[in-house]
Amino acid sequence: MRSLLLLTLLFLPFLMKGQGFHQPDFFRKKRQLPFVELKDRKVIPLSKFGAHPDDGEDDLKAFRKAFAKAASMADAGKNIEILFEKGTYDLWGKSGGTHALTLFRNKNLLINGNGATIIMHSPMLGFLKMMNVKNVIIKDLYIDYDPLPFTQGKIIALNPASNTFDLQIDEGFPELSAPYFTASAERWGMLMDTNIPGKLKDGVGHLYPYKGWEKIGERTYRIQQPQQRFIDDMEVGDVFVQIARNNGKTIFTSFGGENLTYMNITSYASPAGSYAAFGHKEWNILNCNVKLKKGRYHSANADCIHVSGSMFGPWVENCLFEGASDDAVNLKAVRKYILEQPQKNQILTAGNGVLKGDIIRFYNPREGVLLDEAYVINVEHRKEKNFLITFNKDIKGLTSFGTDKRNDIAYIDTQACESFIFRNNTFRNARRFGMLLQSNYGIIENNTFENLSQCAISMNNGADWGEGFVAHDILIKNNLFKNIGYDKTFLSQYNAASIRMWVTKLKNPEAKGRWCGLAAAKWQGLNTIAIEGNHFIYNKRALSIECAQNIFINKNTFIRNPNDPFSKELDPVFQDNVSNVLSE
Repeated sequence: MRSLLLLTLLFLPFLMKGQGFHQPDFFRKKRQLPFVELKDRKVIPLSKFGAHPDDGEDDLKAFRKAFAKAASMADAGKNIEILFEKGTYDLWGKSGGTHALTLFRNKNLLINGNGATIIMHSPMLGFLKMMNVKNVIIKDLYIDYDPLPFTQGKIIALNPASNTFDLQIDEGFPELSAPYFTASAERWGMLMDTNIPGKLKDGVGHLYPYKGWEKIGERTYRIQQPQQRFIDDMEVGDVFVQIARNNGKTIFTSFGGENLTYMNITSYASPAGSYAAFGHKEWNILNCNVKLKKGRYHSANADCIHVSGSMFGPWVENCLFEGASDDAVNLKAVRKYILEQPQKNQILTAGNGVLKGDIIRFYNPREGVLLDEAYVINVEHRKEKNFLITFNKDIKGLTSFGTDKRNDIAYIDTQACESFIFRNNTFRNARRFGMLLQSNYGIIENNTFENLSQCAISMNNGADWGEGFVAHDILIKNNLFKNIGYDKTFLSQYNAASIRMWVTKLKNPEAKGRWCGLAAAKWQGLNTIAIEGNHFIYNKRALSIECAQNIFINKNTFIRNPNDPFSKELDPVFQDNVSNVLSE
């Protein structure tokens, strides 16, 4: 009864309070409401620096001059608006960097796109990188690529004996002979649903590896696969998308900033993800779209939102995410490798970022156990990029040290994207997860998740990736989950569901290669998760709950999808290794 009372007190206050922004009461750290207005600003027309829409000229130098001028004026204490004219701006750039444009320590700045379109002409560059910006709003922009960082076409022949298939590229899409397709860091393809752009084909793999190709005719290529099983998934007439992915080259990336807001931005393609943040505070994505353009089967090449170690997670409201080839949302805690333990209450870590007052949790990924938890009382810079961290207590159980995922790892619980809000968004027609949560103190409410090839929400640590820890204190309320999970991976996993929770450990820590595999841990590390008032039209299962405690399930509806591709009828809720699961 005590646990039921605690959970009830914790989660019942989350009723909609009318229009406008509001934040839940249970957040450990109170955050500001979204920063949406910069008052008393001086307006600088972008045209003043030589950028004119619709002239076909490269506007990159003019953009850089405008940003530099805004930074100089902001340093003098002024609030600045850079105002675009409506129309299309063309940006070229050298592919050696990560982004075409950089804002460094800019503050009190409004970039007002005024409905303009940015065309990026390098498919290996992101649009804008921001370093330590503060009080910045970017709004009213459309962003696209020409040439696109992906291509698409129809399969016109299958050659199982040689593990190849023949692909005819659609008109208007780049050919695989373009050098960036082989120069990109990740090169793989997807089989698409011919009737629903962005959605993968039912019952097939979610990734088809790059093993080379050759041109055999006009806009026609013979594509090699490593094994016949990949060819077995295909049929003549299937739509195939081939991506040229370059991680880190997101449309927008921000490092160490505060009070950053994206508003009314629509992007149609990206070499990697769409919005990334590292070590950020108070940032927001409002009324934005990662959107499929008419005639395309794909949008972004990676996560729409990827956050590693923000002190506050994103506030995301009234947005659309569709057609991406990786998770729509990926929220992680900061990971620190432990080099040694000089004293019982100290560790030496590689790299900075730990702050006095941070709460750190210590995990043994070989056994899948939480070793200890403590808070930081001192941070001391040692030689090179190593830091000595001192805690309020002795740290127990550390035995394995080094910069490898197989060693004991420290995760910063206070740099885990906490106080995140996802409200009134749509996640649909895309590969993999809607949300991968390795974070805490968040709310996910009034969203729609539809036609995602794997889990809509997966709460699991990334033991085999060596990153991201265990989620806790999450409210999932009043969402719609429809036709979630239909690729081979989802259909084959014993614990796949629309919402999946489990704590993982390394299955074979002695493995020689890169991957060790995953197994469920005995530790019930997922804690205080409420799933309330949601509607599930599910494939396979609605909920899978493992390695968890203090889980509250209330007033949800579970309806099996009449087109469920999983052949057996299962109970909608799977539970294993759980305690104090309260269901009403």
